[in-house]
Amino acid sequence: MLHYIYPVLIFSTLLVGIFHREKIKGKVIFSLLYFLLFSCFVEVSGPLIIEFLDLKSFFLYNTYFLVSILFYNYLFKAYLNSEKIKKILNGLTVGYIFFIILNHFFIQDYYHTFQSNSAIYVGVFVIIAVGAYYLESLNSDKVLYAKKSMLFWVSLGLLLFQVGTIPIDVFAEFFNFSGIYDYILLTLNFILYGCMMIGFMMSERAYN
Repeated sequence: MLHYIYPVLIFSTLLVGIFHREKIKGKVIFSLLYFLLFSCFVEVSGPLIIEFLDLKSFFLYNTYFLVSILFYNYLFKAYLNSEKIKKILNGLTVGYIFFIILNHFFIQDYYHTFQSNSAIYVGVFVIIAVGAYYLESLNSDKVLYAKKSMLFWVSLGLLLFQVGTIPIDVFAEFFNFSGIYDYILLTLNFILYGCMMIGFMMSERAYN
């Protein structure tokens, strides 16, 4: 039942974004709307594939991780000034391609297993990207209008989400998180998309 909440939550965030689209129109952050649409597609398609096609949908969510890291690499590089950090993000993104291939053949099958290792990799990538963005903001006048920036709120949501999910993914092999994991993940998703909604509403075009 909880799985049906996610597409509603994501779609609601998308609607808020569309309503406030003039604030981000023509900006790189506008691509977030397309990513939200893709995320909604994944959350809707996953259960349908299982129910009507009688197939496992792990490949869909594993593909989502690939699209995620490509999107976040594109997004954060557009707002970062440091060429060194951009190269690091590019290196980690290319490295992820090799990582999922090795992970598929030696550890977690891409089509029949949820690749928690890939989820951890993407999570670490996001934390590095967000950390770099926040450090640059602190060392510039961006910090003065952070709350008016859409990326600030997106970054905050992503940071809190990944800090909450990475430990679970790391220790899932050793502990049984079934049941409580669903509610933790739901709470973190509300935090993530809640931050995005706040960003859409509070941000100003001049700072996006």
